[in-house]
Amino acid sequence: MAGISSLGAGSGIFSADLVDKLVNAERQPTELRLNRRENEAESKISAFGALRSALEALKTPLETLASSEGLKALTATSTNESVAAVNVDPATASRGSYSINVTQLAQAQSLASATFADTDTTTVGTGTLTFTVNGVSTDVTVDGSNNTLQGLADSINDSGAGLSAGIVDTGSGFRLVLSSDESGLQNAIQVSVADSDGNSTDASGLSQFAFDGTASNLTETVAAQDALLEVNGIAVSRSSNNVENVVEGITFDIRSLGASTIKVERDPDEVAGRVQEFIDKYNALKDVINKASGYSAGSGSSGILSGDSTIRNIERDLRSAFTAIPAGMENSSVRTLADLGIKTDPSTGRLEFDDSVFKEKLESDPQAVTALLSEQNGTNGIAGQIEASIENYLASDGAISSRTEGLNRTLDDIQEQRDRLDLRMQTYRERLVAQFSAADSLISQLNSTGNYVSQQLAAIAPQQSSGKQ
Repeated sequence: MAGISSLGAGSGIFSADLVDKLVNAERQPTELRLNRRENEAESKISAFGALRSALEALKTPLETLASSEGLKALTATSTNESVAAVNVDPATASRGSYSINVTQLAQAQSLASATFADTDTTTVGTGTLTFTVNGVSTDVTVDGSNNTLQGLADSINDSGAGLSAGIVDTGSGFRLVLSSDESGLQNAIQVSVADSDGNSTDASGLSQFAFDGTASNLTETVAAQDALLEVNGIAVSRSSNNVENVVEGITFDIRSLGASTIKVERDPDEVAGRVQEFIDKYNALKDVINKASGYSAGSGSSGILSGDSTIRNIERDLRSAFTAIPAGMENSSVRTLADLGIKTDPSTGRLEFDDSVFKEKLESDPQAVTALLSEQNGTNGIAGQIEASIENYLASDGAISSRTEGLNRTLDDIQEQRDRLDLRMQTYRERLVAQFSAADSLISQLNSTGNYVSQQLAAIAPQQSSGKQ
């Protein structure tokens, strides 16, 4: 490369600029071809990426519709939510109306000790406290390391005994307060004592915290009690104000005493909204497909994936599912997606959805709608079939991954060809420089010889002129 700067010094013909132009002229056809191939591969990779994203987005609503629970959307209302609210599990709940009359709320028990002068210095006694909550007993040892009100509270809270301990400043002293973690009679607290002073029932030493039926040295400030209510006239009790398992799939959240009516009804708008989400995601996929493989009359060009077999197969599988009649539904009132108000616009290929038709079918024959879209007797409905087909294309060994991997290999091959082209052009440049340097040197020698001859001839000419005189 260093020799290029001296080209043309002898002849004025050869130069570094001439070498560059010759090298570029040699490089350009191959480089243009590689650029075209690279741009095409990168564009296809981008198109397959957009296709993958659109398919993944379509999977989400399909997963919902493929499950029978996705078509069982229910709405629940309470005429008096200050008394009772309601939560519904659509997988197990059914429509119904329930009269609720709450006569007692569940509450957790609280116990309080006598008053202590301070929390950190006054001793409370030593020995072992045994707390029993909901049939589970937990021992807490009290010794010189925790023999204060605060030390005892900390040890109880670290024990995992099903209760918590706190200290209340009454203004005239401090009291230890024990509270059950859970409400209800079954979570009432019992405290038995093994007092180091030998008397476990008196009101001194550790015995002052006994509360087990034998000794009640703590004061019950809040009694443990269950929730009591009537559901459609049937008496019900629960340890929690979250009342479960009275009606399958329904949880009553009771909040105060009083009456309320709970209604659980099918929510066709919610289900139709889930179908609309599927329609929207499919149409977004169709737009991606049209952009990648369609023909533009305005520009007179086709999409980068025009004619690609993967695109064709995806469209074929989707069209087949849209017109399919699942086995066993040949005589059903709902046989195809068209019967649910889902139709294809023949001019665009996009789906159109008449939600009024869908809601009418869902109301009149919900079982048939569920059978068409969702799983029935272990067999996928249309939504499940489409989802399974999409999953095949999205799999790590699916068509999209295979095509993308092949295109990435093409890019690697193009880079290898670029590297070889660079080496070839470097060799070509060096050869040109060597050839031009040799030619320049030869021309320089010829020019020197010519100059010498001219000088000799010029010297001879005056001598010849004087001899003639």
